[in-house]
Amino acid sequence: MKIKFTFLILLTFVCFTTFAQEVTGIWRGYFVQTTFGIYEDKYKFEIQIEQTTNNSIHGVTYSYKTTVFYGKADLRGLYTKKTKNLIIQETKLFEIKIADESVPCLMTCYLDYEKIGTLEKLTGTYTSKNIKTKTDCGTGKVYLEKVPTSDFYKEDFLVKRENEKKKTPVPATKKPEPAKNNTAKVQPPAAKPEAKKVKPGAEDNLLSKKATEVQKPIITPPADKTAIEPPVEKPRPPKPDVVKKRFNDVVRTITTSAKEIKIELYDNGEIDGDTITVYHNNELIVSKKRLTDKPITFTIKVDESSWQHEFVMVAENLGSIPPNTALMVITAGDKRYELFITSTDKKNAVVNIEYEPK
Repeated sequence: MKIKFTFLILLTFVCFTTFAQEVTGIWRGYFVQTTFGIYEDKYKFEIQIEQTTNNSIHGVTYSYKTTVFYGKADLRGLYTKKTKNLIIQETKLFEIKIADESVPCLMTCYLDYEKIGTLEKLTGTYTSKNIKTKTDCGTGKVYLEKVPTSDFYKEDFLVKRENEKKKTPVPATKKPEPAKNNTAKVQPPAAKPEAKKVKPGAEDNLLSKKATEVQKPIITPPADKTAIEPPVEKPRPPKPDVVKKRFNDVVRTITTSAKEIKIELYDNGEIDGDTITVYHNNELIVSKKRLTDKPITFTIKVDESSWQHEFVMVAENLGSIPPNTALMVITAGDKRYELFITSTDKKNAVVNIEYEPK
């Protein structure tokens, strides 16, 4: 039996450490639905949270599964320091794209915090209810790890915290005081070497001897003709107007040593007529193509002379279910990346790929 599922409004208990700020950040992993005790339907899951000084919690959650489902919601909550539990409740949906006959559900998670070395994780279970009918939507398990980057983009409250940390002045260190009672000893000037005495009338012989002395030649090594000049990247054309006029949101920066990159773009959810244009380093490579369950595919070559690649996804429309969302699958060598791209009539989505040789 497949449980119909769309977006889960989250109510989470998280085991917490002594310092409140340790849960502030990005947590990413998955949740798995269960039916009659059997796990099925694995969804990717990301939460971005910030804890304030009064122990309140706010942030966002993302739930997503290839082209079938995508949702983003606002969350609020509190944390209890004594019991190291965190309560989070999603209050409203920001974005949602669904396929099939899925319906929105409310989700309550019960998670435990654990730190092993540098790994911080949240694990536990959840229950859920249908938003409209309040009926049971199923249960499952949740696994999240604290990570430095987002599959989408870092929320403003996290960026603000990072900027505040950068602005915090570093305490000045005292300059070492000079040692006391250390009177420097003044050395007497070195005596000039006594000039060699020359017999009167022998000055000419001395000059002729100096003139005939052979000095060692200074040899300059030949220039290394095999030295390779650092590569110069091809200059980019001017930015198109649609890139200059809209806000450009950097979704992800990927570093790779692969010299060939394959990129595929699908509609992320119900096929609703989303149409996009793609620019690569300000050059048009996809023009007003409709996103479907069949990929828009292109391949690029990367190397030392062409190591920076910027892809800008521009929404030509918002489809019948706004916003314009896409699944971007990047294959670089033996690595595969799945990115969920959101763009609107005011915001473009940007993905950067940088080549770094092994």
